[in-house]
Amino acid sequence: MARKTFSDKKKSHISRVTYTSALGKEIENAILWRDALEVHDIVHGKSVVVTPKYIDADRKVKLLFRGISTYAEDHIREMTKSSSAQSLNSRRMSMNSVKAKSSTRLGVKLSLDEIIQAIGSSGSLHEFHNYYHELSHAKSKPLPFIKVVLRKSPAYVLYHQNSVTVPKGSEEGEAVEHDNRIYDYLTIGKGKIRRRSDAETQTVGVLKKSRIESTVSKKFSEKGAYVSFFEMFDTYQQLLKTPMALNERHSVSTGVLDLIAKNPQFSYAAMVVERILASNCYHEGQRRYRNMEVPTKMAKYAEYKYSLNLLYRLLQPKFQGGYDFRRKAISAMSFCQGNGDLIAVAYGFYSDASKVTVPNGNVCVWSMKNPQNPERIYSYPVPVSAVEFSPFLPFLIAVGLYDGSVQVRNISKPDYPPVAISQRSVLLSCEPVMAIQWIRQQQDDTLEADPFLALTRDGKVAKFRIIPSPYLLGMRQMELLRVEGNPEGLQSKSFMMNEEKSLDSGRHASGLHVVMHPLQDDIYYILTDEGCIQKCSLNHTHHYLEMLKVHEGSVNHMDFSPWSPKLFLTCGNDWTIRIWLEGIYQPLITLCDRYMPVHCAMWSRTHSTVIIAVNRDTVDIWDLRRTLLAPISTINIDSSFHTLARLSICGRSLAIGNERGNVLMCSFEHMPFQSHNQYAELEKALYNAIKLSPTLMQDLKNIGYFGYKLEDGHSKSVYWKYK
Repeated sequence: MARKTFSDKKKSHISRVTYTSALGKEIENAILWRDALEVHDIVHGKSVVVTPKYIDADRKVKLLFRGISTYAEDHIREMTKSSSAQSLNSRRMSMNSVKAKSSTRLGVKLSLDEIIQAIGSSGSLHEFHNYYHELSHAKSKPLPFIKVVLRKSPAYVLYHQNSVTVPKGSEEGEAVEHDNRIYDYLTIGKGKIRRRSDAETQTVGVLKKSRIESTVSKKFSEKGAYVSFFEMFDTYQQLLKTPMALNERHSVSTGVLDLIAKNPQFSYAAMVVERILASNCYHEGQRRYRNMEVPTKMAKYAEYKYSLNLLYRLLQPKFQGGYDFRRKAISAMSFCQGNGDLIAVAYGFYSDASKVTVPNGNVCVWSMKNPQNPERIYSYPVPVSAVEFSPFLPFLIAVGLYDGSVQVRNISKPDYPPVAISQRSVLLSCEPVMAIQWIRQQQDDTLEADPFLALTRDGKVAKFRIIPSPYLLGMRQMELLRVEGNPEGLQSKSFMMNEEKSLDSGRHASGLHVVMHPLQDDIYYILTDEGCIQKCSLNHTHHYLEMLKVHEGSVNHMDFSPWSPKLFLTCGNDWTIRIWLEGIYQPLITLCDRYMPVHCAMWSRTHSTVIIAVNRDTVDIWDLRRTLLAPISTINIDSSFHTLARLSICGRSLAIGNERGNVLMCSFEHMPFQSHNQYAELEKALYNAIKLSPTLMQDLKNIGYFGYKLEDGHSKSVYWKYK
């Protein structure tokens, strides 16, 4: 095969076609091939040519590449004006060779990368440098970078349809309905003729768990321990030489277990484990108690039945050294203000008429996280008659005993002795402590614990303070006397008939309960067995400020409305519940349904017109908006007699104690939805209840707004006005 000389190579490169001519020839071949094609369709039985018309894009393509080549040649010409004619001719000849190589490789189907490679890529420059080196045997400068500008081509709309709305009944509306019928026929009607096949699949079963059940990942680590064989041998030899019987070994192991059980860390760990295990059995009641499943207005069904649902029972534990633990009645209960899950329960006996008495008592602190076992147990040699959590220091509880003594304990330190105890010389009484109430201390820099009042059954009130001493600092605050004359309030039948009052055996009235004023920290009320309420002040000792006759028999309980500091209710042994307003010495409303004493009555914390009353057998729910003749609901939960009840901090649950020593934790179900303006509903219910009494109506109008002060400082009712 003969080799080509330098002159032959030069002629072959010069005689090659240009890029533009090669591209034009390819375009012309494509157009000729396109013109030879025809498309026919049968229309009305005739063959019709439906070949699309040719779009002349040759001119645009030619202009595009002609502009690119012209731009490249002009740029090269400007860069080489100062060079010699021979170098210019050689560069133009190399550019023609690059174009020729690119045209033979591209054809009609071109891309941006191929255009760049054909004009000034690194591969083309490398070939150009090799070829130019053979001509001049010298290294020349590389070709400059050529910029390609791409511009947006015009858009060709193939199909467009606007979404419009036309009135029904018009021509456009009929056309739209016709199109819709055709669309339905082609998609869901008989016109939907297509191949169908049924197939089944099985999804992978994924086990999921809620975020509540997820636990924190535990970190494990390995720790090495070394014990030599000599130490192990000596230990076993010493155990064999020690003369110890089997029962002695058992006793030693039992003693070790007792020591472990008394360890505070072990007790805390056992308490946590008990909480976890108890949640498996009581999780539904615990969720309801914590208001995680509260009915809302979006519920599908709403029934106003005013019912109670038993969540769980706090069964009385078997105390060590106790006497007939099933007969210890619930004598007092108190919820912790700082933690609504805690409740202190006092075990003793509730009534002096009880046939079975107990010689000792206990106080248990229960947690709703563990309804199975109490978390604190305190034992006393005498029955417990009162217990009260401090609302200001939630870890303190005051315990009143049946012998008249008082103790204060810190539940955060279960193994510690009492913080302080009372002295016999303070009360000068051996009667049981009936009630305890903590007093809010003025904020100062002394950081002293808040004092509290203790009421004994013989009508003596003492004020105690906690000081740095094992004993409480106490002082005599008040001593009740028998009522003389005719007090304000309910007129007794004996006074109305001018009958002589029989002489009582004692000069002092019996105190049954103490209630603090909701706004004034120095005002407190004492409930007596004479059916009176004595209003007293901490600033005045040994005499009362005001006395009000509210019942014919003993006054068992008193409760202020959460929406009014002046409105309160009382219940007593005369089978009635009476609603009073400060400044009016007649009861606004009297509720009576059963011929039995009412042990306690409370305003609902969620509904301003609802009252909960507990007697010996049932729990009655009254609604002042609906009826005053009978309770709206009467519930009998347990066969045992009830002693007292307490509302939870949120007001949606009720703790009921009975004579068997059990606490029934119940939740209110099927209650009406809360009103937006609770005070307005309460005021309206009171006006409707006394509308037949002109005197009470006028007195209530003279008082005006009797709720808590508004934020703007106004004192009159702006919510609702009675007409």
